[in-house]
Amino acid sequence: MASPTSPTSSAAGRQSRARTIVGPQRGNSVVPTAGRPAATPIAPIVSPASIVSPASTAVPAATPVPSTRRLPAASPASGGAPGEYVRAVVAVLLGRGEQAGPFHLLADRLALDGYLVTVVPDGGRRVPAVAENRVPGVPFVLLGSDTGALAALAMAASPAVRPDGVIMVGLPLLQVPVAGVAIEEPLPRALPDLPILLIHGAQDEVSPLPLIRMTTRTASRAELVVVPGGHDVLTGPGRRSVAARTLLFLESLREA
Repeated sequence: MASPTSPTSSAAGRQSRARTIVGPQRGNSVVPTAGRPAATPIAPIVSPASIVSPASTAVPAATPVPSTRRLPAASPASGGAPGEYVRAVVAVLLGRGEQAGPFHLLADRLALDGYLVTVVPDGGRRVPAVAENRVPGVPFVLLGSDTGALAALAMAASPAVRPDGVIMVGLPLLQVPVAGVAIEEPLPRALPDLPILLIHGAQDEVSPLPLIRMTTRTASRAELVVVPGGHDVLTGPGRRSVAARTLLFLESLREA
């Protein structure tokens, strides 16, 4: 009878499929350290801040969000090391009160299919920190949540960024505070003419679903996906659908 698989061997198996590499700082971006024999784990994941009611003025204590990259698993056909086979690059822009933890879980799932995901700290205000994550020859996508989605829309027209697609999770369309923070970015009047995926909670209390539907009516290249839950879809009941829909969108960009 085969012996049960130990927790150590299971952890080693997971590490072989998707690794987190934290290297020396280059501006506000982190790059893998050349020649390092093993991946260095990031700090423990911090739970995301909860959305508070519009009347609340309490702001949670700020926690620094490192710029981290989830390297994809190597292609079985290439036989290369993890990180050598990249199907597309996704730069994540965080929203109000959000931490990197839930995005790490999404990044790990995308890395299994060869997608390189980077959480960019203060990405909405630092175009160079976003643009430097490009990898020549593969699609470059912005994924913004809450006000990070507004920042992604603003960057879509920037010559320095030039994304091939935009993914917006919980796009806010009303001046409703989240985590005690109001919206500073301008609300969109129209969506840009490029592939766009909007993932929105059916019970979103910050940006009602009917407003999102109205926004997408004149955008022929925009796709709206409605998942169960409220504004924070990455921790809600529809979080598994977010990863699946994101993968389908990324694959469609490669096939276009």
